[in-house]
Amino acid sequence: MAAHMDEKNDPDHLDSQLAGIVVAQDRPLLITDADEVLFAFFQEFERYLNANGTYFNWASFRLNGNIIDQDTDEAVENHIVRELLGSFFVQHTRSIPMIAGAALSLQRLSRHMEIVVLTNIPHAQRADRAHALAAHGVGFPVITNEGSKAEAVSELAGRTTAPVFFIDDSPGHHTDVAGAADHVMRIHFIGDPRLSDLLGPAEDSHHRAFDWDEISTFIETHLERAGHEIRP
Repeated sequence: MAAHMDEKNDPDHLDSQLAGIVVAQDRPLLITDADEVLFAFFQEFERYLNANGTYFNWASFRLNGNIIDQDTDEAVENHIVRELLGSFFVQHTRSIPMIAGAALSLQRLSRHMEIVVLTNIPHAQRADRAHALAAHGVGFPVITNEGSKAEAVSELAGRTTAPVFFIDDSPGHHTDVAGAADHVMRIHFIGDPRLSDLLGPAEDSHHRAFDWDEISTFIETHLERAGHEIRP
């Protein structure tokens, strides 16, 4: 019991983070991933790999098994992948560029809906991610998550009676959210065209988008059909 209470009081615990998010009961909600949805993660991470004796071989979407040692041309061990990814986030979370159109689209969409950023990065970098968003004029609430996003999406979606949208680059997260909150409209988007071509569409998404103009149009069209006013 005591250990459980300690977890609940941990500011990084999902319940603690969710407790700090306010969602209006009658207002639409957008829950969006960050890396490869808002931020051009992979182009920066690839530069980081190349500067640190490794490269990505583009055999699949996964990091494990596809980060290769420049000297041996062998895949580096998974624990080294974790170390590279962790050090990358420590050094670069504030400076990863935003994907074209993301900031302007979020600013426009925020006129019609609540927006929450749900990102699987280390909790220690939550403030850095929030700083990066604010620097681009989109300082929306940030939740740092581990593993499946289904619990967070289901909890947030249950707070409003209006339409809810979820954007993510990972097919696995779409599948998880479909199982936990199937009424949530799921948009599959991968900012890097190379990764987008490599992976293909998420089977459990409602829509595959290729840029932020398309995402905005899809959301606003759905809101209008549901009877929500779209302010110019």
